Amino acid sequence: MVTALAALCGALVVGGLWLAASSWRPVPVTRTEHQPHARASTLLDRDRVIAAVGAGLLVLVLTRWPVAAIGAAVAGWSIAAMPRRADRERHEARTEAIALWTEMLRDSMGTARGVEGVLVATAAAAPVAIRPEIQRMAQRLSSEPLGDVLDDLATDLDHPLGDLVVTALRLTSTTGGRRVREVLADLAAAAYAEAESHRRIAVARQRPRAALKYTALIIGGFVGLLAVFSRRYLEPYDSAVGQVVLAAVGFYWAAGLWWMHRMGRSNPVPRFLTSAPGGAA
Repeated sequence: MVTALAALCGALVVGGLWLAASSWRPVPVTRTEHQPHARASTLLDRDRVIAAVGAGLLVLVLTRWPVAAIGAAVAGWSIAAMPRRADRERHEARTEAIALWTEMLRDSMGTARGVEGVLVATAAAAPVAIRPEIQRMAQRLSSEPLGDVLDDLATDLDHPLGDLVVTALRLTSTTGGRRVREVLADLAAAAYAEAESHRRIAVARQRPRAALKYTALIIGGFVGLLAVFSRRYLEPYDSAVGQVVLAAVGFYWAAGLWWMHRMGRSNPVPRFLTSAPGGAA
């Protein structure tokens, strides 16, 4: 048992040193149009690794149980990967911003300026949450085709409602849609309804999420206190059979917590204007 613990400690230490050394090595960055999303994904992966390694090492030092260390590492990885409140609020803000900009487009349609003129006219007063994307689109209209600019706008907005708005604008520019004002009005109403539904769902989920969080904190805190102040009570888990029992108990609790989290999770609506690896829409 002592040999296995020593081997695990050595492997974790070597892994931590390798991660620390690799973080100092310069990595070539490829300039792409999706650089902000790639950077966010890289930061999320880094947070997952830090949380998993930190939790695993801490639990291993306190308990000297390999199974508990592995479980803590998995828990740290899962917690770091959970959606954060700031991300949900950002998504709601962008949804309402797209709805407001859609209303601006609706009110400006039907004039002699055309689709390009309407897009340029609304760029300066676009909502703050999507203003950089709209202004970048307006600047490109003077030198690039409308279709390419709208495709890139859908990619920058990265929202299902943004895809619908871009589709309506493309149809208007190519076929001269006569009912584009009604279509944009319906899209704005749908966007506001979606943002309101997200807020109601978030409020309804606060109680089960709080119960899940407090349950996990109580379990972890109780086991941690026993490991520090009542080590003799946990001595049966030091044996190989005890580790097997601990693995079974940990799997039981992990399955229950995962199921509680799964019941409170909603699947986002997928986008339909996505780019293939070759660049084709």
